[in-house]
Amino acid sequence: MSKRPFFLGATYFPKEDENRMKNVGDVVSARKDFLKNKPSNLAFLLGKRYLWMNNFIEPHLKGFEVGCGTGLSKQFIKSKNFMLTDYLENPWVEKKVNALKMPFKDSSFDYIVSSNMIHHLAKPHIFFNECSRVLKKGGKLIIQEINASLMMRMILKKMKHEGYSYDIDVYDKKQICNDKNDPWSANCAIPNLLFDNRKLFEENFPFKTIYHSYREFFIFPLSGGVIAKKKTINLPGFVLHFINAIDSIMVFCFRKIFPLQRRIVLENKK
Repeated sequence: MSKRPFFLGATYFPKEDENRMKNVGDVVSARKDFLKNKPSNLAFLLGKRYLWMNNFIEPHLKGFEVGCGTGLSKQFIKSKNFMLTDYLENPWVEKKVNALKMPFKDSSFDYIVSSNMIHHLAKPHIFFNECSRVLKKGGKLIIQEINASLMMRMILKKMKHEGYSYDIDVYDKKQICNDKNDPWSANCAIPNLLFDNRKLFEENFPFKTIYHSYREFFIFPLSGGVIAKKKTINLPGFVLHFINAIDSIMVFCFRKIFPLQRRIVLENKK
């Protein structure tokens, strides 16, 4: 399991009224704004978060996104057999799905997409077992998640949007990691606790890690936020590509300091 960091490693959860972001949890407004205005920074960010997934998805394979939020992944995922699911019902959600109790038959899907959803789960261990159950053998769980690097912890402290705690055992089946009655409850340390120790993860869940990388620094805050918003200045594409190149260098050289996100692909062994 990931050890508590020395700097800013103590448990931190801001009060709800301290949040400096706007429109928290308002997926309807976030989707409407994106489709109407196509803000360049956010479009670039979402492209970086979803387009890479197509490398692990053959167009004819059957899959779904769990916890789709704004449902904007369909702008980027190329598969024709891709379904949007979420715990909250909205017009673009094709099926209401509880990530901890999926209404699907065993071995019925080739892949599952999860983008920045796992750190909201009350019981992550149930989620991974459910994913293994509904995926075919060799099926892929394709994950984009927050990474609680030093800079991410500093940003969370500054914006008071979400919190983190390393003082939980994500492998304890009795452990409650988030408020099960609040789908926006978040512990941003959960991905680190799960994925920093690949061997421990694979000992506890029927998955094999076939891809893992770190991403994003400047382009995340420059986006203004996917759902919760902060004012930003939209930049032209060539500038965003230049900033992304700088991000890649910083992330590569200083993995524990800068990357705000990570990419993971897990292969089902059952």
